[in-house]
Amino acid sequence: MMTERVRDFLARNPDLEPPFLVLDLDEVKKRYQTLAAEMPFADIYYAVKANPARPILALLAGLGSCFDCASPREVRDVLDLGVAPSRISYGNTIKKDADIRTVWDLGIDLLAFDCEEELEKLARMTPGARVFCRIVVDNTGADWPLSRKFGCEPEIATDLMLMARDRGLVPYGLSFHVGSQQMNPLSFNSAIATATGVMGALRAKGVHLGMLNLGGGLPAHYDRAVPALANYGAVIKAALAEADLDGGLRQIIVEPGRYMVADAG
Repeated sequence: MMTERVRDFLARNPDLEPPFLVLDLDEVKKRYQTLAAEMPFADIYYAVKANPARPILALLAGLGSCFDCASPREVRDVLDLGVAPSRISYGNTIKKDADIRTVWDLGIDLLAFDCEEELEKLARMTPGARVFCRIVVDNTGADWPLSRKFGCEPEIATDLMLMARDRGLVPYGLSFHVGSQQMNPLSFNSAIATATGVMGALRAKGVHLGMLNLGGGLPAHYDRAVPALANYGAVIKAALAEADLDGGLRQIIVEPGRYMVADAG
């Protein structure tokens, strides 16, 4: 997919030396606004790793986006634009000690983990931080499944969040990823149900989570049609309405990456 503005730019600049990347920022803006309209219940955390170009980050920051970062460099790039640390999450589940210390010193207090080893690092270096555990969910329907790459089994997540509480961290929420380029909107149904089960198990033990991170997975156009974003929004809204969240959930997060930028270039 190529926007008319990109086609026009290429036509007017036939002698550009490859490789180069041209992006239509108007398309990025339209994508953000469409997502905000279709999922008004969710805070948008742009996955910076999808494209960390400064003009994109500056545009999204001006639109009010939050940001999910995976490295100290990404955190600094976003902070340099005047974005408050409270609008940044650190979603990398595999972190070097030095990187944890750096982002903590930069004011980032919302961090992901998916195993006991990572939890122990956070307990040691970020006392009092808000943490969220990434769980494995079914990735059927995704062009690039991620279920073997990140995340823990739901029953393990319950134990880990209890450990987080006991080690002085704030067990804040759960996250999942339905798979990159997820072509089946209904995949969010089962994922939300899985997360709800973990939340219920934790409530029974006195831990009330405040956040659910729906991850990414929203598709971009490549060589075939993709479902309309409205389909994903409707499925997610209905699944959240039916979920047993006990009224305690304060924040829903969605983390678009390729959805936000792929069709702009």
